[in-house]
Amino acid sequence: RHVADGTSLDRFRSLAIDERARVAETESPDRGDSHIIPDGARIHGSVRNPEPGEMVARIIRVLAAARCNVRDAREIAAREWNDPLLARAMAASIGSAGGFLVPEQYSAELIELLRPRAVVRSLNPVTVPMPGGNITLPKLTGGGSASYVGENQNIAKTEAKVGQIRFSARKLAALVPISNDLIRFSSPQADAVVRDDLVAALAEREDLAFIFDDGTQDAPKGLRYWAPNANLVAANATVDLANVTSDLGNLVLKLKGANVRMLRPGWIISPRTEQYLLTVRDANGNYAFRDEMLQGRLWGWPFGVTSQIPENLGAGSDESNVFLVDFADAVIADVPGLIIDVSSEAAYFDGTNVVAAFSLDQTVIRVIEQHDFGMRHDASVAVLTGVTWAP
Repeated sequence: RHVADGTSLDRFRSLAIDERARVAETESPDRGDSHIIPDGARIHGSVRNPEPGEMVARIIRVLAAARCNVRDAREIAAREWNDPLLARAMAASIGSAGGFLVPEQYSAELIELLRPRAVVRSLNPVTVPMPGGNITLPKLTGGGSASYVGENQNIAKTEAKVGQIRFSARKLAALVPISNDLIRFSSPQADAVVRDDLVAALAEREDLAFIFDDGTQDAPKGLRYWAPNANLVAANATVDLANVTSDLGNLVLKLKGANVRMLRPGWIISPRTEQYLLTVRDANGNYAFRDEMLQGRLWGWPFGVTSQIPENLGAGSDESNVFLVDFADAVIADVPGLIIDVSSEAAYFDGTNVVAAFSLDQTVIRVIEQHDFGMRHDASVAVLTGVTWAP
């Protein structure tokens, strides 16, 4: 009934079974179709629970290893990487000539990671799903009115003025080159590298669209072009603390004067503007805004900083903008899912030249995200123009 150390026979059998399973896991897997990945270029995957967004990176890496052949990718995930979770994810989705459609539960994690990286998303706008590629929402164009009435008099008719805003899927394509060494030899930490590069690329271009694109050439219309002309305020040409404070106050007055609810107001500024506000001092040498801004707020409201606000506008190529927005009236409509294409032969523009991925031993990932952006109340955006504040 018992072995020498007193362990029960049942317990002994259980330990033996566990040991056989451990040995089986450490042995080389059946290589079957081992031609899928060249010898010496095998990837050792991980069956640990992935962090948010890592599964998308794993899908990218396994598709790259399989040269975007979905059937081979499933084989690699299951047999070469020993990652049953990834294999199930690949089987749950579809591949087509238009790319591989990432399962919604994983792509949603990646979109959530955009929140802290993309300034507009970080300031808490309304987000709605747009599964059909189009959605129409009511839009407030004016408020109702009220009046006093005497006894036995009819109450005057009053109603809010509403319209509609239609959201249509706008396709954002990001190209992200990754080293083939990450695919061939890297540990699972490569998932985080690929994920972070992808999120950074999407966040950068998305912010530019949601802030400064004019709604043409298949891009969304950004905040700058949602703002009514009455809410465009010219900054004082003389830059000092008194005028800067007055300029910021004028933006607040524009929103409050239009009866904006001010539920989730927030600022968007450029890096140069942030640095000025952090360093400007009053007549006594005290920092005017620094203490509050180090807590992430300006005049009690959160602010975001992005280089997607130009600093080279105007005749002197030295002007920027400051935005004040009630983000309770800003809407991002997202199409669920991401589409992924992988190529080791593609070329891409690196900011200076067109380079070939093949010659650099890279794989180029193209990820397509679809969304639209709009304001349900135009007057909830005010823009300070002609800003030349600099430290």
